[in-house]
Amino acid sequence: MERPKFRPRYGGIGKMLRSKEMKAAMVVRAERIQQRAEGFAPRRTGDYARSFRVKSGQSRGPGDGRRAWAKVINTSDHSTAVEWGASRTPRYRPLGRAAAAERGR
Repeated sequence: MERPKFRPRYGGIGKMLRSKEMKAAMVVRAERIQQRAEGFAPRRTGDYARSFRVKSGQSRGPGDGRRAWAKVINTSDHSTAVEWGASRTPRYRPLGRAAAAERGR
């Protein structure tokens, strides 16, 4: 029996990467990361934990290099200090820990 061969059709792969289904899958994964990050977030005032959002869209690449994407952001004024630490703030890394936990899933 002859071994099957894979011959990629790059137009079809690009279409898949731009599809609404791919975007939906990316959003689902980003929402799981958001939920974990909210759980890891410190709760001194609750502002940071309430400030997570999921953004999604389609990137613009060279040629037809567009791709669906989704990302988790935090809109709190002190999000950088909470994630990376500062002189009087410990490094909590809730978003980084959430993404690492999702990767290991």
